[in-house]
Amino acid sequence: MIKIIGVKEKCIEQIESLEDLKPEKYNIVWIDCYDPRDEELYKISKFLGISISDLQAGLDDQEIPRIEEEENYYLIIYRTPLLEEYSTSILGIFIKDNIVLTIHPEKIKSIERIYNIVITRNPNVFKSIGFFIYVILNEVTRSYSRILVSLEDELEELEDKIISGFDQKIIEKILHLRKTLVYFHKALIANRDVLVLLKRKYLPIIGKEDKENFEDLYYDTLQLIDMSATYREVLTSMMDISLSLENIKMNQIVKILTMVTTIFAIPMWITGIFGMNFEYMPLISSPYGFWLSFTFMLISIIFFIYVFKKMRWI
Repeated sequence: MIKIIGVKEKCIEQIESLEDLKPEKYNIVWIDCYDPRDEELYKISKFLGISISDLQAGLDDQEIPRIEEEENYYLIIYRTPLLEEYSTSILGIFIKDNIVLTIHPEKIKSIERIYNIVITRNPNVFKSIGFFIYVILNEVTRSYSRILVSLEDELEELEDKIISGFDQKIIEKILHLRKTLVYFHKALIANRDVLVLLKRKYLPIIGKEDKENFEDLYYDTLQLIDMSATYREVLTSMMDISLSLENIKMNQIVKILTMVTTIFAIPMWITGIFGMNFEYMPLISSPYGFWLSFTFMLISIIFFIYVFKKMRWI
């Protein structure tokens, strides 16, 4: 799927296809390409003069975030969050002359938000190519921030559930969130390295004011890295607490079973002996035999209950 927007003197135009696009008519052209078919990829490659293999770098989820300065274009690879799956995906940004191409294999909310802002006739995001790149990366960073803030609410809910009682689903949820934070942490660190280059390295498409914006974005990313690390530690603590509570619960059950077994051990031993089929046994013929054995069993039960109370097991 390809969307094309051209900006000329604060006038925004939506262009139907690459065949209708005349880049020289506009100050900046934005081409957004989501999960392109082979035919669409071929058209973009032919129009921009960038090889298909190079364009596929923006679609390969195994690519590492980086900046490449080629002979006739620039490439920025960035990792962006996927809100629905709590994972990350790749975003490729190609800059050639006055054209900015964003290409990605997954639907990215950040790109959709920017597109909606643009089509509402707000051309401020196209002050310059450097500023437009900043807007894209800033929106991606804000997406990370939104997800991490929502995770904070989930952590509070998990804490309440852990206190109320152990549940296997809670453990599964904790493991899922930890996995998400691992993905986010790695992605944010890689994005941070890209921002370091953008704010320090000389690139013709990046102005002095843009570098200041990337500097701010760099520090925002550092805060998100710290936040994700903190939440991972909180989840680890939750996991430990949950397992500890389960062990305490199991210990309580074992303690109860131990008390029951101990209390009734002697009575069962006595009844077992007198249940043997021997003709001559002590107290068998005595009229007080039953009451004596019953009294002894009762005393043993009371004794063990007293002992367990002293030990504060009861």
